[in-house]
Amino acid sequence: MVYVKRVELSNFKSFGGTTPVPLLPGFTVVSGPNGSGKSNILDALLFALGLSSSKGMRAERLPDLVNNQQTARGRSTVEASVTVTFDLEDELPNLAAENPNSENKFKLQSPESSDWTVTRKLRVTQQGTYTSNYYINGEPCTLTELHEHLNRLRIYPEGYNVVLQGDVTSIISMNPRERRAIIDELAGVASFDRKIIQAKDKLDAVKEREDRFRIVENELVVQRDRLAQDRVKAEKYQKLRKELQAKEQWEGVLAWRTQQRQAQGLHQQIEAGDRQTTELAAQLTTVAAEVQQATAELEELNSRVKALGEEEQLALQATLATREAELRQLQRQELDLTKASQETAANLTRMQQEIQEHLKTLENLAQQQTTGTQSLAPLQKARDEAESALNQNREAASAIASASEVWVQQQTSLHQQIDTLLQTLEPQRTEQAQLRERTTQLERQIQEQTQLLQSVVQEIAEKEAIATQQSEMRDRLAQKVQELAQAVASTEQNLQIQKETETRLLQEQREKHRRLDKLEAQAQAAQESQGTHATRLILQTGMPGVCGLVAQLGRVEPQYQLALETAAGGRLGQLVVEDDAVAAAGIELLKQKRAGRATFLPLNKIQAPRISNAPWERIGSGFVDYAVNLIECDPRYLDVFAYVFGYTIVFETLKDARRHLGKHRIVTLDGELLEVSGAMSGGSSDSRYAIHFGKADPMESAEIVELKKRLQEIDRILNRCTNEIAKASVAVKQRSQELIEARQAHRENQLQVEQVQKELKSLTQQRSQLETQLQQNSQELATAQTRLQTLETDIPTQEAQLQIWRQTLAELEQSQTHSEWQQIQVAIRAQEAQLHERELALRAAEQRLKDLENQQQRLQEKVQQGQTRLQEYRTQQTTQVNQQAGLSEQQAALQRQIAQTQAELATLEKTLGVSKQARDRLERQLRERQTAQQQLEWQRQKLQETLLAQRQQLAELQQQLTEQQADLPDPLPELPENLGLEQLQQELRSLQKRIQAMEPVNMLALEEYDRTQARLEELTQKLTILEEERTELLLRIENFTTLRQRAFKEAFDAVNANFQVIFAELSDGDGHLQLDDHQDPFNSGLNLVAHPKGKPVQRLASMSGGEKSLTALSFIFALQRYRPSPFYAFDEVDMFLDGANVERLARMIRQQAQQAQFIVVSLRRPMIESAERTIGVTQARGAHTQVIGIKLEPQSASV
Repeated sequence: MVYVKRVELSNFKSFGGTTPVPLLPGFTVVSGPNGSGKSNILDALLFALGLSSSKGMRAERLPDLVNNQQTARGRSTVEASVTVTFDLEDELPNLAAENPNSENKFKLQSPESSDWTVTRKLRVTQQGTYTSNYYINGEPCTLTELHEHLNRLRIYPEGYNVVLQGDVTSIISMNPRERRAIIDELAGVASFDRKIIQAKDKLDAVKEREDRFRIVENELVVQRDRLAQDRVKAEKYQKLRKELQAKEQWEGVLAWRTQQRQAQGLHQQIEAGDRQTTELAAQLTTVAAEVQQATAELEELNSRVKALGEEEQLALQATLATREAELRQLQRQELDLTKASQETAANLTRMQQEIQEHLKTLENLAQQQTTGTQSLAPLQKARDEAESALNQNREAASAIASASEVWVQQQTSLHQQIDTLLQTLEPQRTEQAQLRERTTQLERQIQEQTQLLQSVVQEIAEKEAIATQQSEMRDRLAQKVQELAQAVASTEQNLQIQKETETRLLQEQREKHRRLDKLEAQAQAAQESQGTHATRLILQTGMPGVCGLVAQLGRVEPQYQLALETAAGGRLGQLVVEDDAVAAAGIELLKQKRAGRATFLPLNKIQAPRISNAPWERIGSGFVDYAVNLIECDPRYLDVFAYVFGYTIVFETLKDARRHLGKHRIVTLDGELLEVSGAMSGGSSDSRYAIHFGKADPMESAEIVELKKRLQEIDRILNRCTNEIAKASVAVKQRSQELIEARQAHRENQLQVEQVQKELKSLTQQRSQLETQLQQNSQELATAQTRLQTLETDIPTQEAQLQIWRQTLAELEQSQTHSEWQQIQVAIRAQEAQLHERELALRAAEQRLKDLENQQQRLQEKVQQGQTRLQEYRTQQTTQVNQQAGLSEQQAALQRQIAQTQAELATLEKTLGVSKQARDRLERQLRERQTAQQQLEWQRQKLQETLLAQRQQLAELQQQLTEQQADLPDPLPELPENLGLEQLQQELRSLQKRIQAMEPVNMLALEEYDRTQARLEELTQKLTILEEERTELLLRIENFTTLRQRAFKEAFDAVNANFQVIFAELSDGDGHLQLDDHQDPFNSGLNLVAHPKGKPVQRLASMSGGEKSLTALSFIFALQRYRPSPFYAFDEVDMFLDGANVERLARMIRQQAQQAQFIVVSLRRPMIESAERTIGVTQARGAHTQVIGIKLEPQSASV
């Protein structure tokens, strides 16, 4: 048993110098005259162990604890110290087993001694400052560390280890709540309170984080919604941009193809022009010779006709011929253009048909290619299978070919060896046969016994291994059963806590609901009395023309709010509407809904009184203003507020307003209302359910808000608690089942261990018998082998060799090597033919696919060329139509000129006669030839110019094609059919306009939206986690509250039971502890109810002084018995008791001293006589306190 072995006081209070006070286990009384310092020994215990403050040790300040004589000597520093030594000898095993791995620097046990010392030193300077230090076994420590070690010794600061004179009195005088707090400390409620406070701090931190996240979440939602709109616009813009870029590429491809077709057409035209130039040169040579001949003939005729004077006629004829030639040239050009137009139209139609035919052919080729591709895989697989089979047969044929060469040689050799061996072996067989039988029999017996012994030994080893495994398994199963039992107990305890928490929360929920319903009913009644139900219905329907309540339409300064709200009264809840039609509709709606009555103020009909601006300053002090002038509102509502307040004026105080009572309607700033009739209203007001300016509805009380908040928390906690109960129930059921299975497995394993041990015993006996038999047979076998050894020869080896040769010969004779070789060759030839056929089929299919691809490529080129030519033909058609119109106009003008010239020439020819006919005929011929020559020359020159222009245009086109081809996309995009360049350019212009109309566009919204959405989702997950953490913390707080109540109930029940027993022993009566409210113990007080013998039941307050002391001591003993400690110290707790009660108290202490050490300061004889030893304390006049010990014995006393 741990006990206080010694208390050493040095300059502490009345003890001067150093005074050791030895103490022993059991019951010790400290006695001495008043003022001798006997209670200072208990103060020293409190001082050294840090169990009380200076006031608890009867000192104002710690320096007052230093001996007065030391202070009076004038030293710079004085010191007082107390050392308490505990004997831990009986407690050492428990302390070592409590925490063997503890690394605390202050060990309770010492290898040299079982003593454990605690020292406190107090140093005081002359200035009054001081320092106080604690030491454990001579090493400095803190008070917290000291209390931790004292707790391990069951010495508690909040306990009643040391009971002073004032402790009994304090229990008597304290109120019930303070008395109940003692049970709280004893039950460890404070630790649960600390845990609850920590959990609430964490809950506040989680709530703060959740609020911050909610703010960020709202900002992100707004940002995401804004970005969502920008993203839709950006996606549409991006899509249009991509479409524009794609179509710009199409434009480049179409332009490139158009120019490519133009270049091809120019090249063809240049080749045709070169051929035509050669032809025109040959024609010019012939026509030039003809013109030269005709010119010579004409000159001869001209000289003959010249005399006739036909110069004028010649001039006219020349003019006519020129114009006719020009007309014919134009007609020929028109004819050429007509033919070219017809040819172009025909070419255009033909080219379109060819393109359509090529496209159809391309579709057929694509289908054929798909079919050929699908059929290619089976052909490849069949070719591979045939090749694999052929290789296998070739390998088999190679193996057979290698084996067939040595077959004949092996057969011949084996026959010769067998004949030779038989001639040697036959004479020896008869000699060996008789000895073999006995030897074989002995060997067989020994072998059987050896095998049986080995199997038994092996089985014994296996059984021993099994026994070891089963034993280990048994230990593991036992440990598992223990762990599962602890787990089941822990889970059941957790389940019980959750159920108790759920029950308590459901009870609290019902109570809160009842309270909330009551408060809401009161609020509803107040609202109905003010008519707010009807007005709320009107406002909620959203009826057009309703402006709002009067209270909503005005604003006032806080200093005038109470006065104006009092003056307005119920009119603050009236509805302002646009006109009387809206008011009539509202009244009809209230009738239909049976929602009560309401007053409507139509703006078009309201009649407001006229407020005069009288000189109120002459009336005196205290006047503020007309009530209506203190309202801030929209000008259109001024008449409404004039109607509401009328002629009401505002004064500062009631004293100022009373001078004008009966003259005007007056309201004061404190809310007093004075009517014209002389009636005065005032007093206190409840503003919880009133309508205020700027508010449409009465405010909910703080209690209702708090109740709703608490009910929401309870709902959340109950949901989590229900889930936890379900999980815990499943876990209890599962672990209970596992525990049952583990126990069953443990029992089965135990039976298996016993069975294996029985089998091991039987096998051990069998092994002994086999070893004896094996020894006997081995001796007999050794003798037989000695006799047989002389007869052994090489016969067994020769017989074995003979058997091998015969078997080998039989296998050679049964070999089918030749037939297999022929069969394998036939199969190889067949498979080679099959492989050749499949390879041919595969190559044919691949060639067909390649031909189809080439055809497709050629057809695609033809389609492209045809489309290029189509564009060229359409361009030629347009040019030809324009040229035909110009030629028609030129022909009409020339025909008019020719007609005029012919008329003039006809007149002149009448005068010339027939003589000119021959010349004219020759001239016509010459002109025809010259015209033909000129025409040919003109055509050649024009053709050369055209060819030169075409070559230059071709060079330019080829250069442009080269440049454009580098900019074309690779591969070329697939263009829609029938897509023209003009149509594509129109679409491009439309896209550009749409894109420009959309700008500016926030393209970053595409990425910002995803990032914002990801952040929002991440934040939502964090909020969910925080919500779970918050619910978990709320449930933890409620569980702590449940454990707190359970701990208090357990402590209260135990202390109450102890109190009943102890009080019955001390007073021969009965008593008990009583709580004011068992349902809510932490908000109630604790009463000590006693029934002394022969008296009625009384509470502590109505008892006598001695009864109060006995009752309080019974309560203290009950507390000590609930939480026992190794020692107790009482300071004159019997001072208010009579002799009989002191004897009862002494017997109680002596009985308790069997379990703990008791140190009692007392002056009463019964207490001193009941003690095992007494320590006397005395103090001479002006000297220090002195101590003497007396051990009391039944018959005598020794000093």
